Amino acid sequence: MPDWVDLPPELIETFDWLEDQGWHHVREGGAPEGHWLSIYPAQYLSHPGASHVTFGGSTLPFTGHWSAPDAEIDNRIAEIATTSGDGGRAAIWLDESGKQQFVHMGHDTMGIITDDPMVLLQFLAMGYPEPGALEQTGITPLQALFDYHGIYDLGEFDDNHKPVPPAALQRFLKDRFGLDMPANARDIGISDFPEYGDPETTDAFARWVTSVTPEPTEADLAYEMELMRTVESLGLKDSDSSDEILQKIGTLFKSKE
Repeated sequence: MPDWVDLPPELIETFDWLEDQGWHHVREGGAPEGHWLSIYPAQYLSHPGASHVTFGGSTLPFTGHWSAPDAEIDNRIAEIATTSGDGGRAAIWLDESGKQQFVHMGHDTMGIITDDPMVLLQFLAMGYPEPGALEQTGITPLQALFDYHGIYDLGEFDDNHKPVPPAALQRFLKDRFGLDMPANARDIGISDFPEYGDPETTDAFARWVTSVTPEPTEADLAYEMELMRTVESLGLKDSDSSDEILQKIGTLFKSKE
């Protein structure tokens, strides 16, 4: 993390507790960014009814995909969690006044979550399937799970797909910090996140990102057009299962061979 990061003690205690449960994992190679903390016991890893939240950092810079990466901007963002299956992240951002803010960087949206570590812990422990892809903070984790699977009757879930809230983590937060789980994220002051580039947003993080992001070059635009054509050629549908999506993506590699 950058030198300016002051990790709140509530997060440190929570990370220590997760590690004490045996939920600390290390990817092959053992590099610092390969260490991560699950919010579930091992039997619930990759469970269809579990949340995608894991804690861990990254050495990938925020501007690494820009045609001209900017180290000064990268130094103001420190990732601390994965919040969705498609790469959504929670991070600490050093705002314009020099204050730490917990921010959301999702697939289509970004914005400030909170400046309170307790609220961040509540948000990430509520059991939303993908907090990083949450379109409306006024819905419950169960409603979000229904939307995620396209099933709206709990009785239609078989035992292997039923919702699995991070109950042990929730109990720890209650016992240690007195934190209850709200009905939805909006109840703890988390607003809907603005879309990338929204000109009407008042969110300070989203406005800052827009202000520091350079205009795309002709090469950038050409790459985006080629990427769009490639995606269109795959014929992806909202009704596709994860396996079907992976099979379609796999055809790209076969075509290159």
